[in-house]
Amino acid sequence: DVYKRQGLGPTADDVNRDVFAKVFRTALIHDAKAEAMMRERFARRGRTMPESNLVQARVPEGAVILHNEWGTAPGFFLAHRLDDPENQVATPCALLALPGPPRELYPMFREKALPILRPYFAGNRYVLTRVLHTFGALESELGQCVKDLFASEPDYTFTMLAKPHGVDIRIVVRAATRQQAEQRLAEIEEETRRRISPELIYGVDEETLPLVVARALSFHKATLVTAESCTGGLIAKLLTDIAGSSAFFLRGYVTYSNQAKVELLGVSSKTLEEKGAVSAETAEQMARGAKKAANADYALAVTGIAGPTGGSAEKPVGLTYIALAQGEDVSVRRYVFPGDRDFNRTFAALTALNWLRLELLRHPRL
Repeated sequence: DVYKRQGLGPTADDVNRDVFAKVFRTALIHDAKAEAMMRERFARRGRTMPESNLVQARVPEGAVILHNEWGTAPGFFLAHRLDDPENQVATPCALLALPGPPRELYPMFREKALPILRPYFAGNRYVLTRVLHTFGALESELGQCVKDLFASEPDYTFTMLAKPHGVDIRIVVRAATRQQAEQRLAEIEEETRRRISPELIYGVDEETLPLVVARALSFHKATLVTAESCTGGLIAKLLTDIAGSSAFFLRGYVTYSNQAKVELLGVSSKTLEEKGAVSAETAEQMARGAKKAANADYALAVTGIAGPTGGSAEKPVGLTYIALAQGEDVSVRRYVFPGDRDFNRTFAALTALNWLRLELLRHPRL
């Protein structure tokens, strides 16, 4: 309940401003400029502002008001020394409150909050972050390669975090000048890359695996077709989420039923009967049929048992076959993914994309 009752919004559960005023022993006052900006924002949209929004113009007295040009609720900055009469001490403290929606939070922090915060950080005033995205290795395996880097020094921290898209390596450096921070960040990144195979690191910061694959296909002027069963078109979605994907993505087949595999991709009925829909043979024929039908440079095919039902002792939940067709060759790989339905589908799609990424690095457009 405490978690839910947070925010700077206009509803009854948004009580943060009241809590902050109480903690800092100050009153809430009305900010006329915040009200005017809210009313003007509603007017631009052709709407009348509900009176309930007025509560968002109430801010702690004595705070620096951060007026919101991207939403309604203003932010504010409080810096005080909180007196503790019992222990006869005054504790220096500060609080920065910003709206939560990212489209408001990010620009407000950059343009409104940072100029206020910088003078409070003497010495190491510049903080830079670099995130290296990896795929294809366990967190423990990567950790062995860089284990001594975890012993953070005063000017940097080094952490790892396992995510559905792989393992992220996060480097944060602090320095007195931006040049020093950039130099230190480059040094640690270079040392990290020296220890980890270049094939495992697919991207940096905001780069995603589908984006990296899209760039590689575009760079090599190569085309792709997908044939998906258990992933239900997820590979196609991940790629077509990217603007400009029509330059390389020709089409995607979602052949969930055996009939669709036969009619659209030319998979042999005999193969399906004898080997099953989830088999290396079916995956190979799916990729070969899709590549031929679309006349693409590459074809990715996926068939598997995503779960939670449908598994057996011979073919467990998570069993997945991925095929990659290029030139006249088709290769098939077998995986058993250990998660629930969403994880297995997501990881199958990303594993397929990563395989294609590596092939484009090694043998661009055969």
